[in-house]
Parts: sequence; structure tokens; C-alpha cells
Amino acid sequence: MKLKTIVLLALPIFLLTVTVFGSVVYAEERKVLSRNYVGLGAEVYAPYQCYPSDTITVRIRVEALEDIKNVSVTLFIWGSKSEGYNPWGTSFTVLDVADFPNGTIKEETYNITILPDIDPGLTYGILFLEWSIYRSPSWEDQWDKASFRATYIKNKDYEDLQTTYNSVLNELQSIRPITYALVATIITLAASTAYLAKKKPKAQKVVSS
Repeated sequence: MKLKTIVLLALPIFLLTVTVFGSVVYAEERKVLSRNYVGLGAEVYAPYQCYPSDTITVRIRVEALEDIKNVSVTLFIWGSKSEGYNPWGTSFTVLDVADFPNGTIKEETYNITILPDIDPGLTYGILFLEWSIYRSPSWEDQWDKASFRATYIKNKDYEDLQTTYNSVLNELQSIRPITYALVATIITLAASTAYLAKKKPKAQKVVSS
């Protein structure tokens, strides 16, 4: 079987799979958070933008810069619904270990499905971190809460309206020269008719004898 035939047969199955399971947004990933603490480093990556009902991929990387203990890292992503009146959020336990030796890296990827009724605009993230680091003569507890901008939720209804508006505008612009030509033709015909009517000789009156 030729390669082209195989591709044509496989394409409908692929499209059906995407339709059923929804779209996962991998493209345009960017770093939304990068922090180095005492003995601990953290980075978070997320897509620039997506639509409601899309599934986005958020990636987090945690690295031990020294020998640390009692490490807890939690990722929280949140937004709003009902024009800001109702909150929406989801959280993930990235790390919860007693020992995290120097040079150890923990990297996790999470697929987050965006609600169909979420408000357009930015979603936000918070990273909660707790750990202990040795500073002679004892272990010292550390903690931090880092907030960041996550993924922008696009307004599908507005974009559809904008597309319709641009389409109508383009049609009007293409029709406008024809409209001008038609109006000019009508005016020319009217003027010519009026001129010919004015120049037409009057009928002579017949006088009977």
C-alpha cells in the first residue's frame, strides 16, 4: 500500500481522536517562573495562550542546589468564572520528600483542562515551597510563596464576531466601486433623458379650416 494511501486512511482517525479527546496545547511554551532560593531552584513553563475547553501542558522543574530535607512543593493554577464572581483552580503536589540531595532534579508535567465557561483573560499560578537546609549548628526551615502569570485564555466568541465583521467589511469594500459605477451610470442616464426630453421638438398644432 502506498504511503499516500496510508496517510489518507489514517487522517480521518487522527481527526476523530482529536475531536473526541480535545486539543492539547503544546506550542509556544514559555518560562513563566524562574527562582533560585537558598539551596533550591524552581522553574515553571506554560503555553502563551489557549481557548476554553483546551487542555494545556504545564511543566515544572525543581532542583536541589545543596543537600536539603523535608522538601514540599505544590503548584496551584487558578482563574475565574461568571465575570470574576466565581473562582476556579486546580493544584498538584510536585514534591514531598524527606531527603533531596544536592544535584537532584524533579521534573513533572501536568495536563490541565480549561473549563468551557472560564472567563477570558489571564490565568495565574502560585508555587508553595517548604524545605530545610543545614546551617551549622542545625537545620533551618525555609519557605516561600511565588506567584506568576500563567496562560492567557482567548475569547472565542469575540474572535468569531471580529472575523464576521472583517468579512462583511471586505465585502462592502469590494462592492463599493461597483456601487459607485452604478450610481454614476444612473445619474448619466437620468441627465441624458432630461436633456433629450428638453431638446425634443414640440408637436405643431393642426388648425382645421
